[in-house]
Amino acid sequence: MGWIDNRIAEYYQWLKDNIAIREDKGTGWFSVSTPFVGLFNDNIEIFVKKESDTKILLSDDGETIEYLFLSGVDVLRSQKRKDYMQKVANNFGIKITSEGEIVTESNGADFARKMNNFMSAISSISDMSRLSNDKRSGA
Repeated sequence: MGWIDNRIAEYYQWLKDNIAIREDKGTGWFSVSTPFVGLFNDNIEIFVKKESDTKILLSDDGETIEYLFLSGVDVLRSQKRKDYMQKVANNFGIKITSEGEIVTESNGADFARKMNNFMSAISSISDMSRLSNDKRSGA
């Protein structure tokens, strides 16, 4: 099992080396730029704020749904798309605000799991870009 342990350790190190954290002084929010690529081939960014010892907020600041809209997918217009997003939200324990912001809370002890679920939710919702009807191609 030594070889797989080494590969997993390399993956953890790669994650650590490719995450950039920037503090927004005065607001308490931190921007966490991840190595994962988003819809426009940019790094997915998550915003994190510690409210108390037992409450950490995670947000995408509305970027995921805004990027979908900019790519031609208005997920807030279609009931089917809203239903799909609600299923994603339920599966990953996140919320989508009426303004289109993806959010979740951590109690601190579950931060790693919440962060992973948050990234998975953003990725799943971003995949909705494939649902757009491209009328130019005849599809």
